[in-house]
Amino acid sequence: MIQGSLARRYARALMAIGQEMNVYELLGSELKQIVSFLDEGEDFRLIVEAPVVVKEVREVIIEAICQAAGFHDITLRFLKLLNTKGRLPYLKNIAGAYQELLDEAQGRVRASVTSASPLSSDAESRILDALKKITGKDVVMTVDVDDSLIGGVVTRVMGKLFDGSVRTQLQTIEEKFKAAGSLEG
Repeated sequence: MIQGSLARRYARALMAIGQEMNVYELLGSELKQIVSFLDEGEDFRLIVEAPVVVKEVREVIIEAICQAAGFHDITLRFLKLLNTKGRLPYLKNIAGAYQELLDEAQGRVRASVTSASPLSSDAESRILDALKKITGKDVVMTVDVDDSLIGGVVTRVMGKLFDGSVRTQLQTIEEKFKAAGSLEG
């Protein structure tokens, strides 16, 4: 995917500069803020993404936002570069790729856990501990609820899926019955 490789290329370049100047964590935080501006501010998103807005106008707005937010000069220069190259529409993807690099540099992984019902803090803690043992890394975990799972937990970490949901177990049983010719489909 061209868009993904492009995002990773820009993210790696920014990470290299950030590590060299020892501000890579700050840059990651500022990228997150900018993405939240895009998500929350329809006007800002349109300015960034609309092709009818000329680059010079966009640059003035970027400078004003960066100054008001107190962003590092590297963040400002990076956004100006993206603007000049016409890459601002890829900013969310670049920020996501940067977050992955930041996690890697800090020895952590992200995991998403989806359960059929809200988990107790004890259950969350046990899952987090298990994921830390499996990955050997610090784990940042997000937890969601999806009642269509019927029961159990689905976990995604490091590109792997651990599906312990009742829904999947029932689907597996149904497929085995169909394969054996016991159920009519």
